[in-house]
Amino acid sequence: MNYQIVEVTKKDKEKLYRLLQYSLYDGSQYIDNNIDENCLFEYKWFDNYFTDEDRNAYFIKNGNAYLGMVMVNENLKFNKTGKCISEFLILPKYRRKHLGKRVVFDIFEKFKGDWEVQPMEKNPIAYSFWKNVVSEYTNGNYIIKNDGIEDVFIFSNMI
Repeated sequence: MNYQIVEVTKKDKEKLYRLLQYSLYDGSQYIDNNIDENCLFEYKWFDNYFTDEDRNAYFIKNGNAYLGMVMVNENLKFNKTGKCISEFLILPKYRRKHLGKRVVFDIFEKFKGDWEVQPMEKNPIAYSFWKNVVSEYTNGNYIIKNDGIEDVFIFSNMI
């Protein structure tokens, strides 16, 4: 499947917010995240993606079709510098086609340096996906540290 990774601009902020809601809904079965009085999941750092230079958000598209989104920031647990993928969504109908892996590889390549990837706690599907993707991308050259709650995959792609 063909795709493009398109940076989210301020004019498309609401589209990203809607996609993020799908992602938060998807993960709500694994973590304690309830909807508010407006029937929305809270994401207190959302607006920071449009004001802070250390945060980036991207749509995953095929032409006009939205396939998902990815959000990257520098909110690290162990490294002093680097990037982490804070939110990642491939819409269900596009899953299991290696699209997620290809997108993640492209995002890793876009930002060379230290990386931390922290799969959602108690989500065995996400854990398996991220472990396989990081292992393949790094040829097994990564470490796992636990922050007291969940595992964090740590690696560098500096050449």
